[in-house]
Amino acid sequence: MIYIGMDISSKSFTVHAINERKEVLFKGDIEPTRSGLREMINRLKDQPKLIVFEAGNQLKWIAITLKKMRDVEVHVVHPNEIKWINQSSGKTDKIDARKLAYLARGDMLPRKVHIVEGKARELRELISARDRLQSKRVALINAIRGHLKQEGYRLPGKFFQNKKWREELGKIRAGETLKLILKSYMTGIDSLKQAEEGLTARILEIKGKDIGLLESIPGIGGLSSRVLVSAIDDVSRFENKKAIGKYGALTPRIYQSGDVTHLGRINRDGRHEVRRVLLQCAHTVTRMKTYAVKPLKLFYEKILKRRGKKIAVVALARKLLTIAYGVLKTGTAYDPEVLGGASPTS
Repeated sequence: MIYIGMDISSKSFTVHAINERKEVLFKGDIEPTRSGLREMINRLKDQPKLIVFEAGNQLKWIAITLKKMRDVEVHVVHPNEIKWINQSSGKTDKIDARKLAYLARGDMLPRKVHIVEGKARELRELISARDRLQSKRVALINAIRGHLKQEGYRLPGKFFQNKKWREELGKIRAGETLKLILKSYMTGIDSLKQAEEGLTARILEIKGKDIGLLESIPGIGGLSSRVLVSAIDDVSRFENKKAIGKYGALTPRIYQSGDVTHLGRINRDGRHEVRRVLLQCAHTVTRMKTYAVKPLKLFYEKILKRRGKKIAVVALARKLLTIAYGVLKTGTAYDPEVLGGASPTS
């Protein structure tokens, strides 16, 4: 087996390759291209190869390229899992690549980053693009608020939720310069909104049994179900409910010393879009009054009395995620009768 550590950058890929006897077979920089990867692999003879690199914005094409090559196994690690590399003294690309190679040889690599493909990959890319458009639109809205504050105007909190907000904005007395700025911002907001709606329509066009199962859960709708599918992808890769709760950034940090165990704030190391969408779903559940939502409301209200609203909403979001895990794993739709006997800590 040949163990290959690779440090990824936009200008070049730094590679360090060793064999079982720790002999260096290759070290240096290669071109950050498909042909550069192929040339490097061809130079390392016809032996099984394990290539390790950190997840980044070039993950997709690198992983796809390497997976197509014979006798090549890919292991992508999350940067947070190997912080000691980034914190070590004398950090360079060459040192990082060498450490990854030695970790691979010693069988000390952290868990693999799951590489999504197919429907989940398409959904993940569409949702990410939609989130970017949404954040830019919100930034323009905040810029309008900022400009008007300088002129002494303070817009109501839900001003932009009013369908006639453009007409209301036009009634504000402003100088020619500010009018031009506001008009430009409004044009940008309209364009971003239109693009966002186009992506939303495409996201909702994507169907699947797993999406239908998730939509059977109260509070989880068309967009939230697809966000979950894009993030979870293969439910079998999670060992249990605790594992998927951590993945969704919805489990508390644990501090343990001797016989004392203390639960801290929620760990935010998981997928933020899952946490965000499930918190929205949890708020929706608290307002619902259907029979299907009854066991979820009881769960929420018990925690609400003991710990307060914020903690109760987070707990409910985590409960929704574990229910999603259950329906995907069993392939059966949500059933309130099954959940009826659940305890607040489940």
